[in-house]
Amino acid sequence: MAKERNIDYKLLTFFIIFLIIVAFLGIYGAYHYNPSDENIELEQYCQISTSNLIKNNSNEHIYFVSWGGSPFGAASSWAIYSFLNEWGVHNIKYNYTESMNNFQYNNTPGLMLYNSTYNFTYNSHAVTLSTIYLYGKNISNNSQEIKLGLNELKNMVPKDVYNEIKIYTTEAIVDGTSNTSANMSSIPHINTVTLITGKDGAYLFNGYLLYPGNSGLVNNSKPLTPEVVMGNITSIGGIKTSIGGIETTLNKVK
Repeated sequence: MAKERNIDYKLLTFFIIFLIIVAFLGIYGAYHYNPSDENIELEQYCQISTSNLIKNNSNEHIYFVSWGGSPFGAASSWAIYSFLNEWGVHNIKYNYTESMNNFQYNNTPGLMLYNSTYNFTYNSHAVTLSTIYLYGKNISNNSQEIKLGLNELKNMVPKDVYNEIKIYTTEAIVDGTSNTSANMSSIPHINTVTLITGKDGAYLFNGYLLYPGNSGLVNNSKPLTPEVVMGNITSIGGIKTSIGGIETTLNKVK
């Protein structure tokens, strides 16, 4: 007669419970994935949601988030201004400005577009574009700039828009680096981003829409004045490409 096996039921029970816990943690982790482990690519539209970040609203929304002394914001302002003009918005409030001294791309010419909201129609769809400025002309190298920028942002945009911008500037790592985009420059701060959201999802463009070193903004490595740039805005290479990127993304979320 074969010898009966002795089964340690306590050990078996422990093993089964252990497997259940591991399975539960795996499922929980899949649904509560830490966004800080995600990556973000610069200077291209990255899908961050498959649904509208603004609930119960049929409009498409564009949020251009920057700051007064940003070279990326200054350069990109020409693309935002041109896009609005192209779709019939002509009451655009702005001042001529130049980006911060002793920083990246010193004295990049731009338009300060204020904290403004514009409503217009794009291909029979209602669109709202908001410009958001988080800091003044200068920022300093201190540990509070990111926190201060987030506090400003939180008061100016819907909660889900705030959360996504926070994640993709302060938690997600920029591809090819070990830093978040808020920590890539010599002065950590909430950097320039453009977020587009509609019923079919949301996309984030992290970085400049128009390169600050664009030949239409500088001459022999010397920045042009904003007045000169405005006088030649229709001939600046790169603006049409920037507008095309905005329009393509609007078509994806409508």
